[in-house]
Amino acid sequence: MNEINTYKPKQFFILTFAVTWACWFAAPYFGDAINSDLIFLVLMLVGLFTPFITALYLIFKSKNGALKRIFFNKLLNIKLIKWSTIPLFLILFPASIIISVLISTLFGYSFDQFTIADEFSFSVGGIPTLLVLLLAACFEELGWRGYAVESLNNKFNYFEATAVFGILWSLWHLPMFFIPESYQAELLQEDFILVINFFVSIVPLAFIISWFCKKNRGSILGAILIHSIINLTQEFFVVSPYTKCIQTLILIVIAAIFVIADRNVFFGDARSK
Repeated sequence: MNEINTYKPKQFFILTFAVTWACWFAAPYFGDAINSDLIFLVLMLVGLFTPFITALYLIFKSKNGALKRIFFNKLLNIKLIKWSTIPLFLILFPASIIISVLISTLFGYSFDQFTIADEFSFSVGGIPTLLVLLLAACFEELGWRGYAVESLNNKFNYFEATAVFGILWSLWHLPMFFIPESYQAELLQEDFILVINFFVSIVPLAFIISWFCKKNRGSILGAILIHSIINLTQEFFVVSPYTKCIQTLILIVIAAIFVIADRNVFFGDARSK
């Protein structure tokens, strides 16, 4: 059986969105988002784990041995990672923030943004922020790179698959804007332009992570590592959310450079529909 014929991208995204959105919209209604009671925590975590759970469900439901082998090889085979690519990302994301802050000072923002943060700005109710960031990187990528992008890549070339995925990944976060005291809810309260920036910023990140994954033979562990670096780097300095709008523009430029400079990665493996 050909694994191409057993990928179900529509089912994956319908199930993932339905379960995640149901859990996250219900969490502050049935639970206590401020104090993070058990109901709230369970619903939030189930929503977060859904991409991974859905990926596993569809992989095992397919009864395709090749699909299972591909998934677990990409998850467990550390030899897939080209460690020479890691330093690039250890430099890339801090550099994007530093450049963004420097540019923001031209518009009147303070150099105080280089102050090392005492605490994370990102939060979801009362859940420990570091735990949220690490769990998000882990369980999102298990679903996104373990199934979602691969399933789309079997219908489209890698550029198109990444573009579609980036938009869907961005929209997947929508319920977070309605979770009291979440980072996204604070953006919504402050300025709608910050909400737009949040959604837009995820798309170039999808392209950057896709490039890394392709260079590392689809390693899910590699994707988790890069996603973790991104999440933690974003929280290192006390950066204005408006400065992050500048960073989004920089990330778009970086993503465009990856696509243009390495066209074979994004356009060299087109699949027939």
